[in-house]
Amino acid sequence: MDAATLFRRFHEAWTAGDLDAVLDLVDPDIVARPVHGILFSAPEYRGPEGIARWYHEMTDPWESYETIVEEVHDTPEGVVGFLHLVGHRGDAEFDARVASFCEVRDGKIVTLIARDIWDVREELGV
Repeated sequence: MDAATLFRRFHEAWTAGDLDAVLDLVDPDIVARPVHGILFSAPEYRGPEGIARWYHEMTDPWESYETIVEEVHDTPEGVVGFLHLVGHRGDAEFDARVASFCEVRDGKIVTLIARDIWDVREELGV
């Protein structure tokens, strides 16, 4: 599976609430760094256990949570994807856009590094 497909499947499984599928797509040595650090207990998450903790911290506060892949661009290491994150709980809503750099090795995600989407768009000229 190519990096773009892997990236999309990861986020589709995340949105579907299928944590097992999410974890099947990651390397045992994965490192994830979310951009919205204030929302989480750690600046980075390591290994499948860390991804599971990050998943629950991100989705548990919301009745529904979506990670929508809007664009994917190839990089030498994998892809950079532009994501729209939306959470709903009653009348409350979380709505954000981020860029996520995804490195792939042997068909598994090894890094997910989030950055400000507007900075990345400017850097890439898209």
